[in-house]
Parts: sequence; structure tokens; C-alpha cells
Amino acid sequence: MPPPPGPQRLPLSLTVVFGLVVVIAFGSWFYGYGVLVSPIVAEEGWSEAALTTTYGLGMLASGVGAVLTGRVIDAHGPRVVFLAAAVGVAAGTAVTATATAPPVFVAGAIATQCVVGAAGYYTAVHASIARLAPADRTRAITVNTLWGAFASPVFLPLMALAAHQWGWRGAMGAAGGAVVVIFTVAGLVVPVPTGAAPPRLGLVAGLLAAWRDPVVRRLLVTAACGGVTCSVLFLYQVPAMVTAGLALATASAFAGLRGVFQFVGRLPLPWLVGRVGARPLFRGSLVLIGLASLLLVVSGHVLVALLFAVLAGVAVGMFTTLESVYTAELVDVRTIGLVLGAYAMARGVGSAIGPSAAGLLTEATGGRFLALAVAAAVAVLGALSVPSRPAVTRVPG
Repeated sequence: MPPPPGPQRLPLSLTVVFGLVVVIAFGSWFYGYGVLVSPIVAEEGWSEAALTTTYGLGMLASGVGAVLTGRVIDAHGPRVVFLAAAVGVAAGTAVTATATAPPVFVAGAIATQCVVGAAGYYTAVHASIARLAPADRTRAITVNTLWGAFASPVFLPLMALAAHQWGWRGAMGAAGGAVVVIFTVAGLVVPVPTGAAPPRLGLVAGLLAAWRDPVVRRLLVTAACGGVTCSVLFLYQVPAMVTAGLALATASAFAGLRGVFQFVGRLPLPWLVGRVGARPLFRGSLVLIGLASLLLVVSGHVLVALLFAVLAGVAVGMFTTLESVYTAELVDVRTIGLVLGAYAMARGVGSAIGPSAAGLLTEATGGRFLALAVAAAVAVLGALSVPSRPAVTRVPG
């Protein structure tokens, strides 16, 4: 079935709006929340473990929420998602930023993270791009991930400055306000996609139908494996380099350099996909992430740490972009929201399992080698699970 009609190129105005959505959504809660943990503990005396667990539960909730928003995008387009999310974030921020008791804060933070992630992270935004401009999806999604790379360097210092000036409550309120504004703008400017959506199953039935599809099922295995491997790499990149012999400041600098090299992995993707194809690049990037994990074991030498930063940065940059690009090649673009939502949920499960299992292995063995080796093996398993592109575009359910 041919994809629904749409523009040959995503308009510049939508490129900018979608770019700002991911910068502000990721910057405010995915990265910015961590900046506020220490100020909250210092001012309120609340448990740091409770605050970090809240963040993890919020990430898991956002993966579940992404399935719901994906179904809405499939049926009606992204406008209703952004406008409803703006209301939800406003309410959630008000509860979280004014909470005086930990249970209230935890409930508000999980709910807010769920809404921000479900509507503003790559799953919903890339589903919106693929739905609105299917002919331009590879280039447009790649460009959007380049915008997303600015979330950390922009918002980390901004959140720290806001917390210093206004306290954690003011910083959280300002960040939530920025999300509300950009979601509202996005909801007002995005068009309703052309082309009717196929008959829809209910949410549970739709997920079951997607799981019964062997192509989608293999893709979800890849998602879970990618979540395990990436989460372990992000968790251990600094501690492993310090254990190997680097100073904390040096290890942190190389970890930051890894983020810079994500641009290098993303910039040539439209050209590479056109010549090599998305599937071999997708598989290869996940294997390279596993290889980079193993380099952490011997990263006490500056040259090895530099090699890790380059290899991991390029591989992560390619992998996190190709997740959406290749998924859009596997399924009917009109059901991309459902499948990307299911992908996000599977990846979230892997991201929750990875750090927990790595911590247990590290405690049991007294070192990180086994944990990193297992993460590398899981990466290879995920690469082998990447399905082939079907001869006919698939419509789950």
C-alpha cells in the first residue's frame, strides 16, 4: 500500500517547531531533572533514592504513554496530542513544583515526565514527521535528532543557573512553563495529515496484533536489546574510565566528547541510507555500541578513551536516529505511531533492566568487566534480531 500523500519536504517552519519540541522536552525533564536532585535533597531533606526512582518510573511511564500518543497520531495527527499534553504538563508542573510532601512530589513528577516524554520525545515527534511528510522522513528525522543533540548542552547549564537564582521550585516551574509554551505552539501550527488512517483496533488489541507480526516482534527484541546496551554504556562510561585510571574531570570530559561525536554519526545518514540502506547501518551501529562498551574496560589510557568517545558517539548518533528511520521503512506510515510507541515501551523495559542487572553483576564479581561484556553480547543479539524489510509495506493489525 503506498504511503499517504504529503509534501516532498517537511516545511522549514515545522522543522523548527519539532526541533524546539525535542530540545525543550529532553532538556527540561530527561536531562534537567538530574540537575535538581541535589538542590531538592539539600532543601527538603527528601531521599535521593526516592528522587532517582521517581525519574526511572517516569521514564517507564513515558514509554507506556508513547503507545497511547502514537495511536492518536495514527488516527488524528499530532495536533490533539500536543494541545492535550500542554494542559497535562501545566497541571503536573503545578503539582510537582509546589509539593511539600514526598508522595505528592513523586506522583506529580511521574505524571509530568510521562506526559512530557509521551508527547515530546523522539517517538511522538518522529511519528508526526513520518505521518506528515513520508517522502522526506529520513532527512527530516535525521535533522530533528541534530536539534535534539543540543538539549543537554543548552539545558544543563540553564537549569543549574535557574536553580541557583530561583531555587529548585522556580527552576522546575520555568522548565515546565517552557514545555507548555512549545507544546501549545506545536499544537497550533501542525497541520492535520492527509490520507485516512486504516481501520483501528483498540490499544491492547493493536499491541497484540503488532506483536503477532514477526517483523514487528523482531524489531521489539532489537529495541529491548538496544535499551539494555545503551543504558549500561551511559551509566558506566565515567565510572569505568575512573576505575581504569583516569581522573574524574578527564573521564567526564571524554564522556562529553562522546556526545559531540553523535553529530558525526548523524550528519551523513541521509547520504549513507541512500547508498548502503538503513538495515546494515542500523545493525552495524548497535554492534559498534557493544564494542565501545568493551573499550571502557581498558580506557585508562587517553588514546583508548578518545577512541571510545569517537566510536561510541558515532554509533549512538547513528543508532538513535535509525531506530525511527528504519521502523518507518518496515510498517505502513499510517500506523507508525503504534509501532514506534511499542518500540519505545520495549526500549524502556530494556533501559530499566540493563542498569539493574549491571549493578548486580558488578557487586557479585567486584568489577565491571562481566557487566560490560554481557552488554556487548546483548548488542550483538539485538543486531541479529533486526528484521529484513518486507516486500510489501506492512500494516499491523
